[in-house]
Amino acid sequence: MDIRGKRVMIFGGWGLVGQAIAKQLLEEQPSEMIVTSLRKNEADEIKTILEAHPLNSGTRIISVYGDLFVREALSNMSKADIYTKSEQVKLMIHDIYDDLGPDIIHNSKLFQVMDKHKPQILIDCINTATAFAYQNVYQIVAELRAEIEEIRAGKTADDKLIDTVERIISTLYIPQLIRHIQILIESMRQAETKLYLKVGTSGTGGMGFNIPYTHSEDKPSKMLMSKSSLAGAHTMLLWLLGRTPQAPIVKEIKPTAAIAWKKIGFGKVVRKGSHIPLYDSLPDANTVLGAELVKNPEANWKRLGNDFLESVYIDAGENGYFSAGEFSVLTGEGQMEFVTPEEIADLTLLEIKGGNTGNDIISSLDSSVLLPSYRAGLIRKDAIEQMETLEKQTGKDSVAFELLGPPRLTKLLYEVYILKRLKGNINAVLEADPEELSTLMENEILGNQELRSTILSVGTPILLKNGLTFLRGPEISVPNFEGRTVLEVNHGNVEKWTNTGWLDLRASNVKKWQERLSALSADMSKETKQDFSSYYFRNRRFLGGTQRMDIGIIVNWVLEYEDKGYRIK
Repeated sequence: MDIRGKRVMIFGGWGLVGQAIAKQLLEEQPSEMIVTSLRKNEADEIKTILEAHPLNSGTRIISVYGDLFVREALSNMSKADIYTKSEQVKLMIHDIYDDLGPDIIHNSKLFQVMDKHKPQILIDCINTATAFAYQNVYQIVAELRAEIEEIRAGKTADDKLIDTVERIISTLYIPQLIRHIQILIESMRQAETKLYLKVGTSGTGGMGFNIPYTHSEDKPSKMLMSKSSLAGAHTMLLWLLGRTPQAPIVKEIKPTAAIAWKKIGFGKVVRKGSHIPLYDSLPDANTVLGAELVKNPEANWKRLGNDFLESVYIDAGENGYFSAGEFSVLTGEGQMEFVTPEEIADLTLLEIKGGNTGNDIISSLDSSVLLPSYRAGLIRKDAIEQMETLEKQTGKDSVAFELLGPPRLTKLLYEVYILKRLKGNINAVLEADPEELSTLMENEILGNQELRSTILSVGTPILLKNGLTFLRGPEISVPNFEGRTVLEVNHGNVEKWTNTGWLDLRASNVKKWQERLSALSADMSKETKQDFSSYYFRNRRFLGGTQRMDIGIIVNWVLEYEDKGYRIK
């Protein structure tokens, strides 16, 4: 893709890699470069740097700050600040777990930034795996277990337990990652983004389970392994996005070494965003080890005035400051070693412009995964024919068990099956009066106990033609009560339930099927009588299957054309 004149956005533009990419992008002369960072001072700093950069020949620089993983109202707060008010925590949990609707999408900081600036190219340099994993769910679980043990020992439960449970719910890694990707997809679609490139992470700098660098006494630490797990999960979600119709081009570069460096200097050392205060302690009666080690004892140390730790350091960006000794160990042969941010930037620009670096993880997965096979395609017909033979021998039609899912699949298969039982072919369905056909479908359900009980037993409710009476078994696949025991019955919910998993015998649904079958017939008739080339897939050669109302062929068409559920690779 040509970068000149395009709007480019860089998530994490202040960071080590983000800055290197931004600087090199200036030479390509994009019309606008929107750089984001978590904090305002960072966003202001990178804006100033890029505006004054000698390679900038007219690119407009825009900076945005705030947390892109939460909604706009919470985006300028730390997690600690969010947890100070229960209504804020409730909002955060709602945004992670509830059904993805306009409220969640449009209030997202990420969506609002994308919707405002509409980047054609999006480069994501945020270390997403670190952002989620370093919330450290293990520590919160340990706190919760301690509180549970106290309650078992007789302590009365209090609000502290509720607060801890909410912290766990809101820090579980995978739900946060999935919701982030869902919002990202919708944001890119709305902004009409053409290309998305992620600079990812391996989580261990390319080392294995024997990595000696850790965040606790464990080797490897659970938190570090969580980071690697999330990095892998993130890549797989991006791989799925790359196989999604109407999605942007998706690429990921995944460095497997330490990344350095931003600057070398002498001064106050920064750790977790703050300088390290100096303390001192000398032996006395309070410094002798006793029977217990207390986490927060009475102070037996003293603060050394307003002094802070000062030393020579190398700034490794998001990884923080390293001492000369630490940097020497980390980058030595056989350890993480390191790669420069400029090398990552080179690969990034080459991939954006259509080059083949060999470092795009998404392409690597595409070339490595096992695809559907020729042999399986050949013997599929034999499997289906054998099942059809058994259906005739046993007198039992095999329609749906609600094991494959979603519930909508079972609903669609049974609705087509009943139409087939009643009319036998598509033309007869199209010629029928919807009200009369609705009545026939209801009579078939009420008069055929075996059919009715099978549908109900697999968990599919049946809504009769009046739209008020419904039949169900002990378990239903739709709706998902999600912890609740009662849901309101209203028009919106009924329409949602019938669309996603209830057998719908109303005339309105019969009309919908007639529209579908009419569109299916039109799709197959596109082929001219003279053209029997490979261009057409669903054509007159499929008419036999559809005219005899092969339920698999028809529902396959619905999933592909109506639900857009088809593979592109």
